[in-house]
Amino acid sequence: MGSVSEMQSLLKHKDARIKELETLLQQKEDMIVEMRSQLDKYQSVLPRTLTVGPRKQRAQGISAEPQALKSLQNGLRKHSKSNSDMPSNLITL
Repeated sequence: MGSVSEMQSLLKHKDARIKELETLLQQKEDMIVEMRSQLDKYQSVLPRTLTVGPRKQRAQGISAEPQALKSLQNGLRKHSKSNSDMPSNLITL
């Protein structure tokens, strides 16, 4: 271990370095605030359609009916539209 004066010197050096880093951090935070302000200003002026990338994304679809739908439809009964309230006109599949 060093003497008390060496330790005090190291402590002062560390404090100075911490102060430098805090100053640098504050400068960078100020720069970020300024850049965000400019970005907001430019985004408010430019239209949204100037974004880079695909103009339209297509959704993928399924071409066949789900099997559960067919089994559900098999349980339904079809009826004539002329006299739909008459039970004799009901047709079962």
